[in-house]
Amino acid sequence: MYRTLACLFLACALACGADAQPQAAFSLWDGHESVAQYAERTNLSPTKTLDLGNGVNLELVLIPAGKFIMGTPEPQAVNEGAFRAKIIIGQAVLAAGGGILVVLVGFAIVRAIRKKRRFQYSLRRFMAMAFAAGLCVLGGMHWWHSQRSLAVARAEYNAALVRYEEAGYWEKPAHEVTITKPFYMGKYEVTQEQYKAVTGSNPSSFKGAKNPVETVSWNGAQEFCKKLGEPTTGVSPVRMGTGGTPAVRLPTAAQWEYACRAGTRTRFCSGDRDSDLDGVGWYGGNSGKTTHPVGLKTANNWGLYDMHGNVWEWCQDWAEDYRGAAATDPLGAGNGTYCVTRGGSWRDSPRICRSAIWYKCIPDPHNFDTGFRVIVEVLARTP
Repeated sequence: MYRTLACLFLACALACGADAQPQAAFSLWDGHESVAQYAERTNLSPTKTLDLGNGVNLELVLIPAGKFIMGTPEPQAVNEGAFRAKIIIGQAVLAAGGGILVVLVGFAIVRAIRKKRRFQYSLRRFMAMAFAAGLCVLGGMHWWHSQRSLAVARAEYNAALVRYEEAGYWEKPAHEVTITKPFYMGKYEVTQEQYKAVTGSNPSSFKGAKNPVETVSWNGAQEFCKKLGEPTTGVSPVRMGTGGTPAVRLPTAAQWEYACRAGTRTRFCSGDRDSDLDGVGWYGGNSGKTTHPVGLKTANNWGLYDMHGNVWEWCQDWAEDYRGAAATDPLGAGNGTYCVTRGGSWRDSPRICRSAIWYKCIPDPHNFDTGFRVIVEVLARTP
């Protein structure tokens, strides 16, 4: 009897073990490859399209797993001494080569004058002069490169200092964050026609089928995500592969910033200057005090449009624990008073549309400058 029970127990344990396979870790983005290359390396599709019915689709792009610096880091002072040492070395080599070349040429000329004959050529003399000329070239290149590197380092420090000085306290201290799983993110902010296709309503103040939905609360955005993930709402089931209906939700604040930056560390995904914002986002300086159809500006490196401006975007997080979130897949408090919004809007200044900035807002208001975009989680993988 005991032997029979032991065998049954062992069989159950083996069966459970066969079902509970360990999940394999996803590869991290290497910092240089394109999304298409990462997708090929990880055997994932680079894009997804969700059918919302009646000819309305929602496009998503793959965001690779990876690491980034979240927030606005304090700039590191330029090591002037190290650059000066390199500059002096270049100057010394240049001077040495020039001095040797002058001596060799001068010696040959004086000798020719004293012997009253034409300048004599020889392989040995030619090689010595070539060596001296080479020293001049190498020394000059080293000096020029060192000077240029110093100028670049100073410019980068000044740009980082500007970023740090204009950053709010909630962006500090900056820290490295790891996003361990890739995910699919809406290529555009959710539009009014998409919102209406899922919920049957359009609360927006600035009407336009392709304009981002706004005047929608955090709770309203959550309801959209919930309905989008339910195959019983009349909307075509949102399915990926054979794993059933995946989680559809708002991005965490960390996922949002990681996707917005797309490998950059500048104020905007397009650069540091205010003018760099004009090509990638609608803000107070170019919007004409209204929202605009999504996708008219330039996408960031990962194919996402309007991450800066147009409308603020709700995030999944509650803001109370935002700064103290973990360094791996951070998520703010599970509940609280304020939610996180990111990206700035059509009525904001460039400073308010930066990659690192965020604001907190209670979840109930319906503001005419606030919308959202969704993410779809990648199904867990097994070895």
